Amino acid sequence: MTTQDYQLLIITVISILFLIFLITSKLKFHPLLALLLTAIFVGFTSGLDIDKIVESIETGAGSTLGETGVTIALGAMLGKILSDSGASDKIASSILQNASYKKLPWMMALAAFIIGIPMFFEVGLIMLLPLIFTIAKKLEDEHKMKGSAYV
Repeated sequence: MTTQDYQLLIITVISILFLIFLITSKLKFHPLLALLLTAIFVGFTSGLDIDKIVESIETGAGSTLGETGVTIALGAMLGKILSDSGASDKIASSILQNASYKKLPWMMALAAFIIGIPMFFEVGLIMLLPLIFTIAKKLEDEHKMKGSAYV
């Protein structure tokens, strides 16, 4: 390994510690902002020009957010389709008919597990929100489980 390799390795270790510090210290930076500041720090300490730093951040963040953003948007659309078609009402009725109110959190966890296995957390959550709201509305209409997390 050359001297430059060791310098980059040291910069990497310092930048990881810097990132952890920004997120967990009393400063409590938002993780996205902390990642951005750390990327700028790595760029400057590595000797890159400002133009190259901005280009690298745009390329890296753009590709990551582009891939995830499309997935989240499609999940939101699927969740809206579930809600508008009445599928979430049918699923909610089925869950409420087949489970006692004490087992309801476990049934919701099972539904979340089944829906969430093949997708990102965010997409699964967006898809489950119509189902959660439907169950909460049905429980509220039936005056059951008043004061619970669902109602």
